[in-house]
Amino acid sequence: MTENRLLVTGATGFVGSWTLRHWRTVHPEVEVWATSNQSASIAELSYKFSVFDLRDGNAVREFVRACNPTQVIHLAGLVADASLAEHLAVNVIGTENLYHALADMDDSQEIRIVQAGTAAIYGQVWPGELPISEKNPFRPLTAYAMSKMAQDYLADMLWRTRGLGIIRARIFNLFGPGQPGHIVPATFIRQLKAINEGDLLKVGNLATRRDFVDVRDVVLAFDRLLTDGRPGEAYNIASGKSIAIRDILNDLISMSRLNDISIKPEYERIRKNDVPDVFGDITAIAETVGWQPQISLKESLDAMWKEDFSDHTSVNLG
Repeated sequence: MTENRLLVTGATGFVGSWTLRHWRTVHPEVEVWATSNQSASIAELSYKFSVFDLRDGNAVREFVRACNPTQVIHLAGLVADASLAEHLAVNVIGTENLYHALADMDDSQEIRIVQAGTAAIYGQVWPGELPISEKNPFRPLTAYAMSKMAQDYLADMLWRTRGLGIIRARIFNLFGPGQPGHIVPATFIRQLKAINEGDLLKVGNLATRRDFVDVRDVVLAFDRLLTDGRPGEAYNIASGKSIAIRDILNDLISMSRLNDISIKPEYERIRKNDVPDVFGDITAIAETVGWQPQISLKESLDAMWKEDFSDHTSVNLG
């Protein structure tokens, strides 16, 4: 097994691109092998880049054998609106292909793996359950969340039955530079940069509160978890507090310097099953690996506002 070789799946996605940047800057001694179902200019940030779909079991096995990694960050998955069958095929069966290929390697129990999961698996959360700990029950509300719940259970099963050193990261509301343009707060930025004084700004439910964590802090958490996280355990990655969507919008309107904006709630943007308030308990990750978010909400919004904003895909199967 080659020392210091990292495999990153889903490398062309929002989190994947920041993961590659982080490792190139902080760990230049590490060989980074990356995969995606899409080609991209960020490929040069990795030692070896390959395009394939994780649902292709033969391609997965061949790449894993060639890479022979000591560490894995598994980001690839289907996030976009799709059927439950499609989500399960990618997020569960694709993940199973990857993990069985890793488990079949010599010294497989020495490999450390961070699985990028989501707080969406907690789903319906009651006020008395806040902040959400890793022991909170799962009550998923979408096909995506259902598939990620199954992925979480799959990782736990393979840790117990095959000894794979999988660490489950449950990430709350991701944002930061490069965020896909259809997700809050990027959707607000897109509109504000395109409208004029007196125009309408279309919004959903501004009263909901969410726990936002910058993608760069998330990647730092991956780094710490690979080094010091406990295989078989799950860790929330969050800010540990919630903020109303309305407050984020007000901050962005202030940045835009537009004084006459009309806000129009649209029915299709409002989810019937919206949970009013969500924020995570980050005690476990703080105590285990010493991670705390470093980038403030204002710093994140400033960085997003100043970037050359463009839309990004929400689908990354490789």
